[in-house]
Amino acid sequence: MHLSESIHSNKHLDVKKSNKNKISPALSKYLENIDPTFRERIIEDYTSLNLKNVNPYLIIDEISNEFATLIKDDLLKNMSHVIELNPGYGLLTRKLLEANVPFIHLYEYHTEFYPELQRLKEIFPNRLSISKADLQNMSKMLNLKVASQVPTKPNKYLCELFANVPKRNWEEESCMQIIGTVINFTFIRHLIMSVVFQTGFMMHGRTIFYLALSPIIWNKLMHHSKKSFKTYIMFRTLFNHTLFGTLDGKGFLPWQKIKKSNITDNQLFYVIKLEPKPNLLLLFGEKEGVIYFWYFIRHYFYRPTLRVIPSLE
Repeated sequence: MHLSESIHSNKHLDVKKSNKNKISPALSKYLENIDPTFRERIIEDYTSLNLKNVNPYLIIDEISNEFATLIKDDLLKNMSHVIELNPGYGLLTRKLLEANVPFIHLYEYHTEFYPELQRLKEIFPNRLSISKADLQNMSKMLNLKVASQVPTKPNKYLCELFANVPKRNWEEESCMQIIGTVINFTFIRHLIMSVVFQTGFMMHGRTIFYLALSPIIWNKLMHHSKKSFKTYIMFRTLFNHTLFGTLDGKGFLPWQKIKKSNITDNQLFYVIKLEPKPNLLLLFGEKEGVIYFWYFIRHYFYRPTLRVIPSLE
């Protein structure tokens, strides 16, 4: 099933709307230099969206241009199936199309953004598809317990979702290139599980991610703590990562809560390339070896005194 032109409804990704959100004085002042017509649209949508269920979306054209500039040279090397997660008003989308990305598959759950995306589609005919889904919540569609027991049976909905993605061997070039902004650490954990079991984003081969990460996620990935040590080990083992630069977090709505310490750093989003290691299966000998390693790390750090070998058996 091809979803490129569809507005796909998914029971797993249902989101409820909330009542009015208030525009803070600081945000109101920040919006003063934006085109008045676009500013009115931003305010209208901001006050009606359920912000708890909205991933950050760009509202500043200059920051969108910075984002595109940081990733475009690397992205243009391989564009087999380019996806943008939660594009919002499509500011980054436009910059990527202008940078000669031939086609982008947009996945946006919130229909409030569709008028702008449809206008963009008219400006760039035959270069965009729009589907209604929030792929950052893909983990909600997967029963990870079942996946760990029967990794050869992928989720039916995901098979339909990625039906047009080219299938490639793990050591070959990437099958998808995914762009987005991430503030939820659950998404990173899901990427790790996708690599371990080769499901979800990895069901057709290796997927490369170009992500703007919130400072909280960046710090967790770069500086491990006792609580996140398991994730830190798996991330470092499974992925190569490249830091391209940083973006002003104020250019994304909704604004993230900032801690009193390190205020400057907490206003930045970190733009990285995240790539599963192509030699992973060679390193572990086989696909099952990756699963055994994940199982060992999971159980050992959960209970260091646990006898792991009997548990594996």
